[in-house]
Amino acid sequence: MQYGERLCDVLNIDFDAVYSRTNTSYKPTPEGWSDYRSASSVERVEAFIKLGRPDPVVYGENGEVVPWEQVKAHVEQVLEEFEA
Repeated sequence: MQYGERLCDVLNIDFDAVYSRTNTSYKPTPEGWSDYRSASSVERVEAFIKLGRPDPVVYGENGEVVPWEQVKAHVEQVLEEFEA
């Protein structure tokens, strides 16, 4: 992800525009949004947390968009439990 950020700068393209189109979820919602509970989603969110920026992809659950802060809090909790 760190390299993606740098490459977007070099190519003069918008990082958020690129990454908002890259759904890495193994369990996308019927709307095509990313989930935030699958392993692939947790890893992606963790990478954005480390970058210090919100993930521009849309996360959702039960037909509702889930705000980034809720997604981030969930993943931080998962990571804490994993490290314990």
